[in-house]
Amino acid sequence: MKTACLLMAAGAGARFGGRKQFALIGKQTLIERALEPLKPLFRKDLYCVLGAHREALRPLVEPHARVIDHPGWAQGLGASIGHGMRQLLARSPYDAVLIALADQVALERADFQRLLEDFDNSRIVAARYAGKTGVPALFPAGNFGELAQLSGQEGARELLREKGREVIEVPMPRAEIDIDTPEDLEGFIGLRTEMG
Repeated sequence: MKTACLLMAAGAGARFGGRKQFALIGKQTLIERALEPLKPLFRKDLYCVLGAHREALRPLVEPHARVIDHPGWAQGLGASIGHGMRQLLARSPYDAVLIALADQVALERADFQRLLEDFDNSRIVAARYAGKTGVPALFPAGNFGELAQLSGQEGARELLREKGREVIEVPMPRAEIDIDTPEDLEGFIGLRTEMG
């Protein structure tokens, strides 16, 4: 089975004050930290969708993942996923695609590994956190058409809601940590310091 990962990092980071992908967590930028746990799992099948700041981000991403440029990134996350899926499928055939977000910085390799291990080749496997089902989520080929048609601001969550009982849910509390603001980042860095 051939599986790809599509890491979404196209936004401008408006709530963060801009250039969120460059924020430092220890010695790594946010985008590098997001790529780190995915690299050993996907290798040459790791893709990163870039939009805002894409030329500045490219040197940070290209050593680790294949870049998909999205000039229409301002249309929203759904549009970026749709564009990313169309580009990815034009490059190579896949049996499954994992959709991940660059700002879920607390996720570790084991979290993504769990999604891969629970996959049965036919149903979506998605993270369950904060009382909801969301990304990261692993989608079988049967859902590629729907993902490729996504547009606007709404990401994959609506598709996950529609599939309901067909979705295999994996408890993933770390997915709740999502860096949207400088305060979110400070809180996460503080949490890491406390944990040693």
